[in-house]
Amino acid sequence: MERPTFSQNWSRVSRLTPTLRPHVQMTRQLFRGEHWYVVHDPISNNFFRLNPVAHHFVGLLDGKRQVDEAWRLTTDRYADMAPTQNEVIHILGQLNQSNLLRVDLPVDAKPLLDRSNRRKLKQWTGQAMSILFVRIPLINPDRFLTWCLPLLRPLLSKVGLGLWFIWLAYCLWQFLPHVGEFVNDAESVLAPANWGWMILLFLITKAIHEFGHGILCKRFGGAVPEMGVMMLIMMPAPFVDATSSWSFASRWHRFLVNAAGMMFELAIAGGAALVWLHETANNPGSLTAQLAYNIVFMASFTTILFNANPLLRFDGYYMLADFLEVPNMYDRATRHTRWLVQRFAYGMENAQPVATAAGEQWILLLYGIASQIYRFFVLAGIILFISGQLLTIGLLLGAWSFIAWCVVPCSKFFHWLFTSGQLGEQRKRAIAVTFIFLIGVFIGIGVIKVDEHKRTEGVIESAKRTDVAVQTNGFITDIYVEPGQQVKAGDPLLKTENPELLARKAELESELVKLDIEKRMAMIKDLVDMKIANAKKGVILDELADINDRIANQTLTASQDGTLIAADFKQLQGQYVQRGQVIARIADLSQLRVTALVSQSQSAAAMSKQIQKVELRTVGNVEKVHESNLLMAFDSGRSYLPHPALSKNAGGQIAMDPEDPKGQKTLRPQFELWLELPEEMQPAMQQGQLIAAPALLGERVYVRMTLPKRPLLYQWMTSIRQLVRDRLQF
Repeated sequence: MERPTFSQNWSRVSRLTPTLRPHVQMTRQLFRGEHWYVVHDPISNNFFRLNPVAHHFVGLLDGKRQVDEAWRLTTDRYADMAPTQNEVIHILGQLNQSNLLRVDLPVDAKPLLDRSNRRKLKQWTGQAMSILFVRIPLINPDRFLTWCLPLLRPLLSKVGLGLWFIWLAYCLWQFLPHVGEFVNDAESVLAPANWGWMILLFLITKAIHEFGHGILCKRFGGAVPEMGVMMLIMMPAPFVDATSSWSFASRWHRFLVNAAGMMFELAIAGGAALVWLHETANNPGSLTAQLAYNIVFMASFTTILFNANPLLRFDGYYMLADFLEVPNMYDRATRHTRWLVQRFAYGMENAQPVATAAGEQWILLLYGIASQIYRFFVLAGIILFISGQLLTIGLLLGAWSFIAWCVVPCSKFFHWLFTSGQLGEQRKRAIAVTFIFLIGVFIGIGVIKVDEHKRTEGVIESAKRTDVAVQTNGFITDIYVEPGQQVKAGDPLLKTENPELLARKAELESELVKLDIEKRMAMIKDLVDMKIANAKKGVILDELADINDRIANQTLTASQDGTLIAADFKQLQGQYVQRGQVIARIADLSQLRVTALVSQSQSAAAMSKQIQKVELRTVGNVEKVHESNLLMAFDSGRSYLPHPALSKNAGGQIAMDPEDPKGQKTLRPQFELWLELPEEMQPAMQQGQLIAAPALLGERVYVRMTLPKRPLLYQWMTSIRQLVRDRLQF
């Protein structure tokens, strides 16, 4: 690519005599086999990276030599590899903007290199974009870390790293066999009584995390000038400024500093896991066991999802950048995307590429796309979560984020498009390409109609079924059927006995005999006593009739023809059951259907009029698609699930009401759809018996419904509106 050597603005900077500030440090680093030089201001903690040619040019600037002379000397030595005049102006501007350059700017050169307005705008924009991640500096921890370093230096070595791996391996070896128990206790973390402990332990573990960054940065010769509190999604969390590690010559030293926080946190989590195992075995339910559980949960959850995630600018991002040897990956990915547009869409041949080594182009492009999409969904999820708790604050955050992420960038882009001198003769092409692209996007998402799909989950169940509920309290003494057995209406299923009922019956019968004697005596002596005896007898007869009915109901019979469905029916032998307790279900397996649920905002009844096609996939075989039909849609919501398999606790999508002690009530009303079970999914017949039918009952099914075609823009607007309604419970 041809680079114009000369610049029309050269006369405004050629006679300047700049030099690096005296306290600025220079470090040589190796990136992808090429040497680079990192310029670091330890006071402002600003950084700038120079390639060897640019480093040679900057090295010639001693405060006496003019820019033009330094450029000509560099050109004489490096010929075509030397920077052009435009590139020199860019280097000087970047160094000045980072407060690394000392120069007296004349009036005509000030607009080119002046950093104040751009720095203020950049800081304001950064704060606007990071409203959910506000940093509040408090103290300088450098002296404390310097005092701690000799004490911990033996562990901050290769031997210490080896011991860390051994420690984690041992903890995992002890903990992995009990992962199932750990996961089953996850609900205890969300208990309101545990919130205070969670917040306290979060602050402690994150303080240890940040201490790890700081102490390892000191170990390798860096400075840690700042420590404070960061409001992470309105949650306070400590932080330290270990950015001086960016100037380390060894990329593995930089990698370890970025990983140190997680390493310290995981070491603590390993110890907490051993404590949890010990307390669970010897003192289950203790406060110590719960605190240890909290530490393990937070260290694994927050560390893996946030700190280790390279798509967010936390530890994982810097570790990936050091591992791939692609520094400043996020900002450079954004600028690389901008360069691609300028160079190939707008035809700006003077646009300077961002990638400096082979392979960086694809890394920057892929990372830029993935990180922006991920950050958008994370921000949207955070705003929806906050809106669900505090509606006003959530709406304000949403509006502010829309301004920061959409309005401000678009305003800056169109201002650059119509006024920037960079475009020059390419302005008309750039404007035409931009508006053709915008019109194409509008037509693509706002005019062209495409199939609309709605997805939900359902469960296979019998269209004709009844629950088997105990009719009277008692101990189960006899069981006459087995799970999966065919029964007919009136067939006995089991028998219960209640010694208290029999004793009470005998007691009432003896009281009747006694009342008959009293009644005969009253007929002779006193008619009033006879009436009282008759009244007592009536009460006793009513109670006795009720007891006889309950004794008669001790033999539980089938209420319909069908198959007995129960997981542990035989294990009920000898157990005490209460009246109303559901212990099984009788289902007609020749009449199966799929019951699906949709949220209130989707309006099942309204949707049913538009459904053109229904497709089913079972959870056990998602590759196989089955076509189905809508049988019925209900316009009234239900608060209880047709089957527990649809709840989030069992892997489904429906959130349950945490205040329901039985765990059966849904958090929001759900609307029911009945779908036909396709012929190929129906249970097979063999010798007059249904084969594998009980296994179908309760199986979760993925449902996709095809609606009339609509433009994507309208589909997205509808989905967002439904999501907001569901989340905010409108």
